[in-house]
Amino acid sequence: MPWPPCYPAGKRCLDLGVALILLPPALVVLGVAALAALVVQGRPIFFCQQRVGRHGVPFRLVKLRTMVTDSSAVTDGRSYHERDRVTSYGRMVRRLRVDECPQLLHIVTGRMSLVGPRPLLPEHVAMVNGGGRRHDVRPGLACYAQLVLARTGYLDKRDQVRLDEEYVLRMSLRTDLAILVRTVAVACHRRKIP
Repeated sequence: MPWPPCYPAGKRCLDLGVALILLPPALVVLGVAALAALVVQGRPIFFCQQRVGRHGVPFRLVKLRTMVTDSSAVTDGRSYHERDRVTSYGRMVRRLRVDECPQLLHIVTGRMSLVGPRPLLPEHVAMVNGGGRRHDVRPGLACYAQLVLARTGYLDKRDQVRLDEEYVLRMSLRTDLAILVRTVAVACHRRKIP
């Protein structure tokens, strides 16, 4: 591994520290949002989907549901063009990033990290020939490729994997903090990060 020996431990401490600070208020906000989702959208409240994690181990990613229940029926197959599938309630929830709150639990349990490649669907992993070194690390809530996407508006899966590989090769706490700060700045300007 190209990273300093103390980096993995420092990264995990950062993950746990931030996640444990954010988790109590996030659970309160999530509870209110889940109740509103039940009233506005009905069941199911949460969206669960299998994703590929560290070392290629699959896990179930949980988010607050923001799309119509049969979203596959109205998609044209483009990963980042979901306007027709997202409900009006879902757009508001996504703008406030509340739908991502359950992923803090994934960070606490060690399935995810604050910063890292976004976890791919198994079929997307197959499409990009396994995803290379991006699976050497935990998938992240914030991601370098997402920042590029927020700037360009579109990112092919192969481009996403290439950017993820760049991140893995130059990972450091400084890089992680820079990505976190930029992600918060983009979120505060209400620009879309899928």
